[in-house]
Amino acid sequence: MNTGFEKAEGTASQCGKLLLAALFLFQSIALGQAQVPVQPEPATIRPFKAHVPDQVLIDLRRRLAETKWPDQIPGTTWEYGADINKVRELADYWQNKYDWRAQEAKINRFNQFTTEIDGQQIYFIHQRSPRPDAIPLMLIHGWPGSIVEFLALIDPLTRPKNNNMPAFDVIIPSLPGFGFSGPTTSRGWGPRRMAKALVVLMDRLGYSRYGIQGGDWGSAVAREMACEAPTHVIGLHLNLLYVDPPNPGAIAQMSDTERRRFSYFDREESSFFFLQSYEPQTLAYALTDSPVGWLAWMIGKFQLLTDNNGDFLTAVDRDTFLTDVTLYWATGTVGSAMRIYRENRLTGREAPPSPRLETPVGYADFPREVAVPPFSWITQKYNVVQRTEMPRGGHFAALEQPELLIEDVRKFFAKVGQK
Repeated sequence: MNTGFEKAEGTASQCGKLLLAALFLFQSIALGQAQVPVQPEPATIRPFKAHVPDQVLIDLRRRLAETKWPDQIPGTTWEYGADINKVRELADYWQNKYDWRAQEAKINRFNQFTTEIDGQQIYFIHQRSPRPDAIPLMLIHGWPGSIVEFLALIDPLTRPKNNNMPAFDVIIPSLPGFGFSGPTTSRGWGPRRMAKALVVLMDRLGYSRYGIQGGDWGSAVAREMACEAPTHVIGLHLNLLYVDPPNPGAIAQMSDTERRRFSYFDREESSFFFLQSYEPQTLAYALTDSPVGWLAWMIGKFQLLTDNNGDFLTAVDRDTFLTDVTLYWATGTVGSAMRIYRENRLTGREAPPSPRLETPVGYADFPREVAVPPFSWITQKYNVVQRTEMPRGGHFAALEQPELLIEDVRKFFAKVGQK
């Protein structure tokens, strides 16, 4: 199968190809008709519409109705994990009031497609701007995010009200193993392999120069894309930048504020990261079988990672959150999406230290982001040409503060696009 990753062969291989072409041509001449060998057709890109079968939705409601609820210590809320009051509230709404079909229609407003790359179906939204000067821009989600994060950004980016603002052709893939791009069926789908697939996707769409925006795992995939195709990626706009300490003494030199923002992986709240890095399959049995289990797992992450006043639903819209939850459930990708953590850990062992990335970077620093290294460390690894310290917002920037994110993206690519 032609994956799209093939590179130029060595001299001997090229000679072999020339000889093979000559044999085809000689045979044609011998038959009295010179013919050029037929070139393979480009990989197929197929139109797609989101549609979850009725039976899946009926089964979901049945499972919600038949939930076997755990106990919770009286007087506690979030001290031991997801608060049962919040989980019950959202489970009841999910079962009785949430309308997937209405949310599905919102997704289907946009142009969607699938294609096969490296043996894996890749789903993506591809919404072109009417502006001829539009900049191709890929938006990449992470975990537990999805394409749903970016739906509210599409119209403002493709059709800005002010013609002096840059416009964008927006491409939003589901990462392999997530949503309509999953589940994966082979090992190795970590950020690097995902990046290679998405570089192929942009090439397949005819884009030779483009920008990328990402947070969470989307940031890691974006960096790998810039390393894989440095002449094609004009800039990265990132709302999470994680780097390791540059030397053994760097941690001791941090300020108290820097230490607090960087210490995420030393705190109990990061335990899910290590569980999914080591045993995603074990966790997947429970979360794939119980919608309330999956809902509670997601509630815990959004409560922790958003800039909220004690209730994450003050930071993100309830229906949008449940659409994200339902997308994983309905596509059967709860388990395969979590595998990115283990695949990254396994493939990261073999990877050499990454060099400094010279691709221009715009860095949007949201105050409630997790695992934020000191900026002096970041500049040793990234060519940051724009840094914005945001007044509010957390890990899910596109959901929590879409206007701030859009404004910063425009500002960055207005600079980079001119170059």
